[in-house]
Amino acid sequence: MTTNFNTDLLRDQTFDLLSGIANDPTKFEEFNSAYMTKNQERTDVDILRKYTRDIYDKIISLQIVQINSGVQLKDCFHEKLVIIYFWAFSDIHSSNMLQKLIGIDKRYSTSGVTIIGVHSPKYEHEKNKANVRHAVEEQSLPFTVVNDNGLQVWKHVGCQVLPTVLVFGPDALPIFIFEGENHIQHLETFLTSALTHYKSSIRALPSTSSAVKTSPEDMAMNGISNETGYMQNNDFFVALKHTKFTYPSHLCVTSNGQLCISFAGSNQLILCEIDGKVVEVVGNGHPGMADGDVQQSEFDSPHGLIEFNSCIYIADTNNHAIRVFDPNSRRVLTLIGTGRLGNDKVGGLKRSQQPIAAPWDLCITESPFDHKTVLLISMAGQHQIWAYAFEETQWWNDVILQKNSCMAIIGSGVEENRNASEPMSACLAAPRGICNGLIHGEPVLFIADSNSSSIRVVTLKNGNVTNLVGGDADPTNLSVFGDLDGSGYNAKLQHPLGVAFHYPTLQLYLTDTFNNKLKRVDMNTLACSSCFVTDTDTKKQRGESNSAKFSEPHGLAIFDHFMYVADKNNSHIKRVDLNNGTIVRCRFNMKETLNEERSFGSKQAYLTINLPDGLQLRESNTGTWSIEDEDGFKICDGELMRYASDQILLDYIPRDKNVAQLKYELVVCEGEKCSMMSGEVRPINETDSAVEFLIKIEQTDNDSS
Repeated sequence: MTTNFNTDLLRDQTFDLLSGIANDPTKFEEFNSAYMTKNQERTDVDILRKYTRDIYDKIISLQIVQINSGVQLKDCFHEKLVIIYFWAFSDIHSSNMLQKLIGIDKRYSTSGVTIIGVHSPKYEHEKNKANVRHAVEEQSLPFTVVNDNGLQVWKHVGCQVLPTVLVFGPDALPIFIFEGENHIQHLETFLTSALTHYKSSIRALPSTSSAVKTSPEDMAMNGISNETGYMQNNDFFVALKHTKFTYPSHLCVTSNGQLCISFAGSNQLILCEIDGKVVEVVGNGHPGMADGDVQQSEFDSPHGLIEFNSCIYIADTNNHAIRVFDPNSRRVLTLIGTGRLGNDKVGGLKRSQQPIAAPWDLCITESPFDHKTVLLISMAGQHQIWAYAFEETQWWNDVILQKNSCMAIIGSGVEENRNASEPMSACLAAPRGICNGLIHGEPVLFIADSNSSSIRVVTLKNGNVTNLVGGDADPTNLSVFGDLDGSGYNAKLQHPLGVAFHYPTLQLYLTDTFNNKLKRVDMNTLACSSCFVTDTDTKKQRGESNSAKFSEPHGLAIFDHFMYVADKNNSHIKRVDLNNGTIVRCRFNMKETLNEERSFGSKQAYLTINLPDGLQLRESNTGTWSIEDEDGFKICDGELMRYASDQILLDYIPRDKNVAQLKYELVVCEGEKCSMMSGEVRPINETDSAVEFLIKIEQTDNDSS
C-alpha cells in the first residue's frame, strides 16, 4: 500500500542523520554519503517528487518581491540544488541566518545552487510587499524572494519554527530540513557534500549580474538608490559624493551637541552638527568588520549608539559585536564580540573574547550600589540584557562585574514575556530599544520588547522586571499585538523598537514601528497614547507630498525639547519639537565634509501667525509650510501639528542660502466651520543668524474643508 510522504518523515530522516553525526563526527562523510545514496534508491521516489512539486507549485503562485534579471520563477528549480529559506524580517533569528545564506549564494550560485527566500510573516505589517521589499534592500539580499503573506506554503509544508530550510536535489527529491539557528549554521557543510553527490546532474551557470528585476511600482514606493558608492583610500571622499545613505536606524546626541546617526542600509555612521553640517562619515560602506580609520573601517548593519567619555559605542548587529568610534583619533576598534554568532547565555569573558548575539541598542547607566558606570546592551539574539563593566562594580544579587568583562544581567534567554522579581528568571522576547527613565521618582530601565509587542520596565535598585504597556498576561503568548491606546495589557503595540525618556515632562516616547507611529506613555497615569499623528487621508486628498507620516520608525534621541527620529524606510531623519508639535525633515550638508576649507554656518527660520478675534487654527494637523530661495527651489519644508501663539522655530537654514519666501497652507476655523487658506510671505527680518516670517490672517475663505 502506498503512503504519502510528508515533512514529518523528512524531519525524522534529517534528525537521524544529525544524531548519527553528533555521536561520531569523524564519520560525517560516511554517514552523509550513505544517506544521499539511500535517498535516491528509495522505491517511492514518485511520491517524494510529488511532495516536492506541490511545494514548488505553491511557491510559484506567490507574490514575487525580487528575482534575478531575465529569470522566471519556474525556471529556478530545474537542474539545481534548491534551498528554500522560510524567514520573516521581524524575526531576529531569521536575520542572523540571512548572512549565512548571503555567503552561500555568493560562493555557490554559479555552481548550480539556487536560493529562494519564502517570507513568512508574523505581523500584519510584514504582509505588505513594499515592506518586505524594504527589508530585502536593507539587507542587500542577492537571491530570489517571494512573499507568502497568507502562510499557505508555511502551512502546507508544516513548518514549526523560524527560520527553516528545505533542501531539494536536481532530481526533485527532498534531501534535508534544517530548523532553527543551531542547525542552519551547518547548512554549508551538508551542501558541499550534496553538490559532490549530484555533480553530474547539476547545471552550473556562468557568473552573471546580480541585478534584480524590480517593478516600476516598487521603485516608486521605495525611492531609494541602489548605489553602494564605497571606495578605498584616496577615492573615499570622491565616492561619498555619489553615495546615498539609506535606512537610518539609531541616533545619539553627543556631549558637545552633535548628532550621530547609524545607517543600517549603507553600513555607515555620520557625525553632524545639529544644523545638518556633516563633519565625519565613518565607514567605507562595505559590509564587514574591519577596524581602522574612518576610511578603512567597516560595519554590518549598525544600530544602537551611545556616547561615553567622548567616544561613540556602536551595536554592530550583524557582526555580533560592540564597536567604538573615537572622534579625536578618527579610528574604530572592536570592544566586544568575536564577529561570529554567539550562543552563550551567561558571559563573563573580557572584551573581544566574549561571543555575543545580535546586539541591538545601548544605554549607559550606573550601578545602584556603588554608582560606577556600566554599558547596557540589549542582546536581541539572546533575548537578554547584558552589561559591560568599565571598572569593577557590584550588581544585583551580590554579583561582581569584573573590569572589562561582559555578562548577562537580565533574562533567562528563553523567548517569552515573563515578568519576575529575580532579573535572571524573567524572560524577554528579542529586546531592542533600551533607555533610562523614572517611574514615581524611582530610576528604571525601559525596554522595547519587540517580539512580545510590549514595553518592559526594570527597577534599577533590585532588578524587578514588570510590564508597562502592551503584550499579554500569558507570558508564552507572543502573538498579541495591535494598535490601541490605553494602559497595561489593554494598550496594544506592533513590534516596538525604540524608546527615549523626556525627563522634564516625565514622558516615555516610543516608536511603535510596525504601526508606523510614535507613541508616548505618561509616567503620571501610565497610559499609552499615539502622538504626532498626521491626517494622511486629508493630505492625500489635497495632493500633499510632505506628510510627516512615518514608515518603520526606529531609534529616538532627545536633545533639549527636540526629539530626533530615525524614519528608516523613508531614509529620513525627522525632528519633532516636543513643545509645539512641529515636525521637520533634517537635511544634511556633505560639502563641508568633502571640502574642509569651506566655511559653513546656519541661521534659524522663525514663523509668527497673527489671527483676528473669533478665528483660530485647527488644534491638530494645523498646516504645512515650505521655504524657497530666489529661484523657487525648496530649501526646507515641514508641518504644523498644532497652533502656538508665540514664535515658532521652523528649521535651520544654511547661512549662504538666499531666502525669498515662505509658502503655507493653514486650516483656519471659525467655530465649527474650517477653511483651507494658502499663500506666501516674504521675510520681515533677516540677519546672519535668523530669518523671520509673519503670516497675518484677516478672514477665512468660504470653502470649507
